Amino acid sequence: MPVTVLAGDASAINRAFLDDINALRASQGLGKLEMDNSLVSVAKVRAEEASTTWSHTRPNGTQGVSMLPKDKWRGENLSYVQYGEFTFTPAEQTEAEQLMFANLKASPTHLANMVHKNFTKIGIYTYVSQTGSGTKLTSAFMFTN
Repeated sequence: MPVTVLAGDASAINRAFLDDINALRASQGLGKLEMDNSLVSVAKVRAEEASTTWSHTRPNGTQGVSMLPKDKWRGENLSYVQYGEFTFTPAEQTEAEQLMFANLKASPTHLANMVHKNFTKIGIYTYVSQTGSGTKLTSAFMFTN
């Protein structure tokens, strides 16, 4: 079972994700997404779940988006990176965020969520765990309107 590092350690990564997603949306003529605390709470659960079971299917067998209101547009992105050693220096955090963001942009379905015209809100959470191979950062992005 992974041991969580302080959750606050990844807050700079989450802010950078929001900035990069909103810059991407602006380049497409779309409005900014607003960080929503209720979606952050859902993203926290999903990031922790995905850190041990890498899937959009939750441990209970439902899809991650099932945690969002059914009367809303719904989307979920997941991404992770793993490092043998990660000390949360600004350079390491920037590298981790840029790598995960590039991977999301390279995936058509993940890119589609980031630039979906009906999404107006987002929750982002990066779960940090220690594994036998080092530090794993698992990020979840929950989108809605």
